Amino acid sequence: MTVFLRVFILSVSLMFFYFFYLYIEEDKYYPGASFQTSNMPLFELEDLYSDDVITNSDIEGAHLINVWASWCITCRIEHGFLVKLSSQGIPIMGLNYKDEKIDAINWITKFGDPYKFIIHDLKGELALDMGVTGAPETFLINNGKIIAHYRGEVNEMIWSDVFSPIIKKENLFND
Repeated sequence: MTVFLRVFILSVSLMFFYFFYLYIEEDKYYPGASFQTSNMPLFELEDLYSDDVITNSDIEGAHLINVWASWCITCRIEHGFLVKLSSQGIPIMGLNYKDEKIDAINWITKFGDPYKFIIHDLKGELALDMGVTGAPETFLINNGKIIAHYRGEVNEMIWSDVFSPIIKKENLFND
């Protein structure tokens, strides 16, 4: 093998490792995350468990709103993490999306209820007003303002990389 070929192979290898190192060190990018602040839409919808009407006035302070459905496979994967967050004192409201009440109630009964209450959005009206494109999606709300929105499964990594920095910056959930 010639000296030139050896130098070339060594140079290409070093460049590969250099760019790989830069790639793993750069900031993480989450295409499902949005941080544009907007007002929580006005709504009047039924509670999942009763005919009681839930409105904006029932949602105060800082909390998560999790969009889910019994037919959503990814919601099932995410659900255990939501139960964990709820047990740590994170207030979560559920937005049951385009789902029959009986199916949603059976699903929650089977897998556990991490929600303070669940809004039943059979037609997807509130979800549409919030910019939901599917389930699951999770919103961080503070005093009637949407301050973060994540499309997709919230898990330990998404929680620590997307939600935790905002929660710390805004000093939320420190009751």
